Amino acid sequence: MKMEKYRLWLMFFFLIFGLSFSMIIWTIRSTAKADLSEDKSFLSTYHDVDSNFNTMMISNERFNAMYDISFDVNNRTFPLELKDIFLAQRALKDKSNNQEMFNVGTNNISVKIIDKKSGKVIDNALITLQISKAIKSDADINLKNIPFKDGVYLSQFNIKDKGNWNINGEVSIGVDKGYLFIKTNTKE
Repeated sequence: MKMEKYRLWLMFFFLIFGLSFSMIIWTIRSTAKADLSEDKSFLSTYHDVDSNFNTMMISNERFNAMYDISFDVNNRTFPLELKDIFLAQRALKDKSNNQEMFNVGTNNISVKIIDKKSGKVIDNALITLQISKAIKSDADINLKNIPFKDGVYLSQFNIKDKGNWNINGEVSIGVDKGYLFIKTNTKE
């Protein structure tokens, strides 16, 4: 018995349809199981950052014009900067000076703020920092209301494992705000 041509085409159609439909179901199920977390760059949702990015950059420039601010993480000093946000993680080794800032274990951070006009140390800033893994948010370290002592704001935090990390921060003095975004990693 010879199978008719239209039946072969019908079987071929159902085979392709079934395979395509099963791939759609597989994609939906595997995506639903994925551990995804929302990006919290600049301590805000990406919707807010997207809507207000230009305003934040202007605010950062104005803040840097009024204050000298320096962050010190484990004896590595850097200014209030955002340039790492434009770099992919794999490009950091070639284009960023902020590599290997963290240790597995105890890490120290200090912030010093000086008014450029008066030369006085600012002691009433509100500093909020978030140390977060580049991919997951389950190891986020939030540093709020960092205490002021002996002319600097000092804090300590612990990192439990190696990897790529982001430092997100916001410094407020009155209505003036400055933003920080650094990509770094733990020492090998």
